[in-house]
Amino acid sequence: MESGNAREGAEDLMDPGHRLPGEVDSESSPLLEDAEHWLQVYRELLTFKRTLLRTAEVHKEGASEPVVAEVSEDQKMLRAELDRLEQRHSFWQGRARELQNR
Repeated sequence: MESGNAREGAEDLMDPGHRLPGEVDSESSPLLEDAEHWLQVYRELLTFKRTLLRTAEVHKEGASEPVVAEVSEDQKMLRAELDRLEQRHSFWQGRARELQNR
């Protein structure tokens, strides 16, 4: 991937409007199973991103200043992604509640 494409890809992942492949079609699905599927997907992604953030923090300990600076920039991007994932997880929690109460 070219650096411009990589930058655009990273920006997409931090964009609050970004959806995972197939997700948009499920947003209006009347099936509780669809909402539960996306809840699970987002739980897994949240776990993964939180693990990456913890790992980055550990790797900064005792590292040289250039490494700390670079990892800190990575952490900013990971936190933005984590925020988006938390918002999407909340959306699917609400959607699942709505479908359970029908």
